[in-house]
Amino acid sequence: MKKVTQIILIIMVIISCDKNDKPINSGVKVSDLQYVETEAKIHELISKMTLKEKAGQMLNIGLPSILKGEYWDVRDSVNFDEEKFKKFIIDYAVGSIHNTPQYPAERAEWFKLVKKIQDSAMQKTRLGIPVLYGIDNIHGANYVNGSVIFPHQIGVAATWNTKLSKLGAEITSYESRAGSLPWNFNPNADVAMNPLWGRIAESFGEDPYLISEMTNAYIAGSQEKGLQNSTSTAVCVKHFIGYGAGRNGKDRANAIIPENSLYQYYLPPFQKAIENGAMGVMISSNSVNGIPCHLNKRYITDILKGQLNFKGVVISDFSDVEFLVVAHESAKDMREATKLAVNAGIDLLMNPYDANVVDLIVDLVEKGEISKDRIDDAVTRVLRLKFYLNLFEKPYNNPNEYPDFGSEKHIAVNYQTASESITLLKNKNDVLPLSANKKILVTGYAANSINVLNGAWSRSFLGRDTIYNDPSKLTILQAIKKQVGAQNVDFVEGTDYLEDINSDKAVLKAKTADYIVVCVGEIPASEKPSDINELDLPKAQQDLVKKLAKTGKPIILVMVQGRPRIIKEIEPLVDGIIMGYLPGQEGGRAISDVIFGNINPSGKLPYTYPMYSGNAVTYYHKKTDIRDVNWGYDGFYTQFNFGFGLSYTNFKYENLKISKDTVIGKENLKVSIDVKNSGAREGKETVQVYLKDVVATVSPDSKKLVRFNKILLQPNEVKTVEFILSTKDFENVGIDNKWIVEDGDFEVQVGPNSKDVLKHKVYYKNSNNK
Repeated sequence: MKKVTQIILIIMVIISCDKNDKPINSGVKVSDLQYVETEAKIHELISKMTLKEKAGQMLNIGLPSILKGEYWDVRDSVNFDEEKFKKFIIDYAVGSIHNTPQYPAERAEWFKLVKKIQDSAMQKTRLGIPVLYGIDNIHGANYVNGSVIFPHQIGVAATWNTKLSKLGAEITSYESRAGSLPWNFNPNADVAMNPLWGRIAESFGEDPYLISEMTNAYIAGSQEKGLQNSTSTAVCVKHFIGYGAGRNGKDRANAIIPENSLYQYYLPPFQKAIENGAMGVMISSNSVNGIPCHLNKRYITDILKGQLNFKGVVISDFSDVEFLVVAHESAKDMREATKLAVNAGIDLLMNPYDANVVDLIVDLVEKGEISKDRIDDAVTRVLRLKFYLNLFEKPYNNPNEYPDFGSEKHIAVNYQTASESITLLKNKNDVLPLSANKKILVTGYAANSINVLNGAWSRSFLGRDTIYNDPSKLTILQAIKKQVGAQNVDFVEGTDYLEDINSDKAVLKAKTADYIVVCVGEIPASEKPSDINELDLPKAQQDLVKKLAKTGKPIILVMVQGRPRIIKEIEPLVDGIIMGYLPGQEGGRAISDVIFGNINPSGKLPYTYPMYSGNAVTYYHKKTDIRDVNWGYDGFYTQFNFGFGLSYTNFKYENLKISKDTVIGKENLKVSIDVKNSGAREGKETVQVYLKDVVATVSPDSKKLVRFNKILLQPNEVKTVEFILSTKDFENVGIDNKWIVEDGDFEVQVGPNSKDVLKHKVYYKNSNNK
């Protein structure tokens, strides 16, 4: 009888669903038959559920809520509180769990704790629905002890190598699954326009196209084997939307985003992510135009689920439903906040501490304030992801089946990613690379710290706990000593993050050195702890450079930081500048190898590096944004331009060609350019293509990135690099907030960065215009 019922349900789903309405995009490997069968299973399961069971599926709690002690207690082992465990897992049958036990558990520990949760959920509840476990494994499986810790996303973006983004995601998924963690709250698709924002380190930078390409590569690495594959994780793209646009540059700050800007800059990375199979989206903690994102029905239901046709799970961020009351002051109590959030379109409420929202949802539905259809839609989405992850059949993974966990193979990819991210910003008189037989003074806050290299989300939330560091990983100092011999290296701390320690001693030691390597950096931080009030590098660290410059010795400035810090006063005092970003566990080794020439640097800036705190402007800007005090247009004050990065060899660009001078309608345009390595050593170069709309009704941007390609060239080798541009590349959001192309001239610009480009004019003409 059960088999007959399932067949009937499958037939009903086939009849009721238009194939074009299939709730899965091409990036998720699901056959039509699997889709139909899954929808039938979901339909059958929901038909059996009580209202409370449905509401339970909409709750995501934090793991510490079912452990002994208070939520934020420091722990070194997992001890379940059986009373709390029964309440949440069995009585309320919560749909999802996130967070750690407040320390990085080994993969075997993760397996045991997830197994206990899943066995209880599936064997002791009425319907036996598995729990969906989500985690912030954002630069490697950083909460599974012993895993590889990659560079943060800003460093991955600096590689301009989508293959590395994909490989990093594959390894992160593999090592997350080794800990039975199937859902990853990553990648971050935020457009980070304000460099004050601390979480720019967790983003792919300021450019929507670069963000889209890196995000899609990450999704492919996580999911392309199929979500049922035991080495894949489902992604949860975040944060929808405008998190990186806070008006004051602070975490969770209100953003002012006009409709035109919303569609032009902020939505495209999410749209591409959804088209490529993202099955989870996390809502932004901030508000946009004064409307908290967590209650913005237009953003979540009309745009995300409507215009973008997102059929996956929409999850709130940590306590953000509660924050509608206590932070945004947009709801009078949790009942009203829950009503607003669910009706706006949130499917899974991350309410870490308690199960109150379950009872509130039940009450709101019973009183007609939330519709049953809205609840069924939310639960359908949650169950769909659980089925596609195969949690009903395999709710956890044997950690012994992952022999490559933390392997040399994975470490090699990590090292390559760190190596290709490192960006050479200055090399006066070819001071770099340094000779290995010289006397080196190493100093500065970031010189001897693994934690500064790793940044936040590294074994612990802020990444400041030294007890979790892997002793086999090298700091910059240790790597340099290993490179040239300890007898050739002196070390003086110089400063802390904000305070002088012994800079005078550093100056004294510098007198006997041939070169000085000053490593400056940021204290590991994310979210509110990452807020700063000025973009300038801390005074103590700048003063160290100024004092050392008086010795007359050549100085190499190494910056280990998630965002650009203002260095206009000390830049002229140093001979070489290396941007390391937050390079992760292999960062010390990679930075040392760049300093001494074992690696030819190939990183390029994924953001505009400003010269002044009060004049942070993205490379894509309106002409009026750069009006100077003399009424000219010379007010774009950059320290370094977007896409900029030097090499130990030289690249020459010439013979820019386009396939036609006029593009009509939907015709494609072929662009080609010759790139020659005119230097003496092998090198990698990122060829960048920009388009500029010369005249448009909506004031056109200075340019926009539309293609890039990273190539390897031997000395004296020439490669002709070709790109195909489509009508979509010429489009911009018009005055009615729709994507259009107006007839007129465009500039095709190709070069090594956003400033130093060759140009070719092309005329675009709509085919239906006379």
